Amino acid sequence: MSRVSVVATLVAAELLIVGMAVYALGGGPAAFAGSQHHVDFAAAPVEPLAAGETPQVAIDDAASRVSVGVSNDGLVHVRDLTQMRGAIFSTSSYPQLRVTRTADGVRIERSARRHFSVELFDFSAEAIQVDVPSGSHVQIAHCSGADVKGITGGVNVQSQDGHVNLSDLRGTVNASSDGYLTATNVRGDRLAMESSDGHLTLADVSVGSLVARTHEGRIEANHLTIAGARPDATLHSDDGSLRVAGTFGPNGSYEVSTDDGSVNLRVPQDSDLAIDASTGNGRIDVDGSSLARDDSARQTVRLGAGSGTMKLATSDGSIHLYTNGDFQSHGF
Repeated sequence: MSRVSVVATLVAAELLIVGMAVYALGGGPAAFAGSQHHVDFAAAPVEPLAAGETPQVAIDDAASRVSVGVSNDGLVHVRDLTQMRGAIFSTSSYPQLRVTRTADGVRIERSARRHFSVELFDFSAEAIQVDVPSGSHVQIAHCSGADVKGITGGVNVQSQDGHVNLSDLRGTVNASSDGYLTATNVRGDRLAMESSDGHLTLADVSVGSLVARTHEGRIEANHLTIAGARPDATLHSDDGSLRVAGTFGPNGSYEVSTDDGSVNLRVPQDSDLAIDASTGNGRIDVDGSSLARDDSARQTVRLGAGSGTMKLATSDGSIHLYTNGDFQSHGF
């Protein structure tokens, strides 16, 4: 059978599947014939909205990657960057983005795709760009990945799929995703990051409270500062190594741990910590000197007065603790 014949057979098979599905939904032959159409999605333009200097901006578009930045005129600008081309068999058209002014800000949403569709020889890119006043509070309820930059009023991102990049943020920041997450130059009371299947990267983060969890992936944190009246931090991976370098303030409570992987921690010489280090299968060393070579080991390391407490643990891996302030020689 020639290549052309093979392609024709596959296309015919897909058409049959579409027809059977539409028929099963109750439309019959007429519905199938009427559902076949060629789609070139054209996003409707959105006029800028005035919503004040500190609006609540709510975004809900599960299919799109969402990018949020700072506008240069104090208005809320929304651009639907979605593109769709190709032969699409569908029971309805792709929904337009809806943008509405609310009592305290702006709501941006797209209806979920509830129709049945099969796309042949198609191209699609689903994305939106939102520019807002820097003092906005941004709430992304659903998205397929996000990039958020320059917001000072707080950010909450819930991504069902895709990576999340957070940069130059102030205020309380929360983010979760099925992919990897990065946080760069974040300042505020609290930062919470969680991934179900991806690594976490933090750089130049200074907060009073930190939660960084991943169910499968490594955690890397550099130039991390946890400080405040009662600072606290939890960095945990169910399955991955941790490399953490930073300052942990006095009178705080901290945990740096993994269920499967090595732990590398670097702290300044003047740290004020009592560190309880334990491994179920590995060794513990401090500044390159091994404290124990048993398959399982536990040691307490006191730095300064030890007013802050830290749990440093792995179930399967070695622990490397550096306290001499030589940040670069150990590969951080």
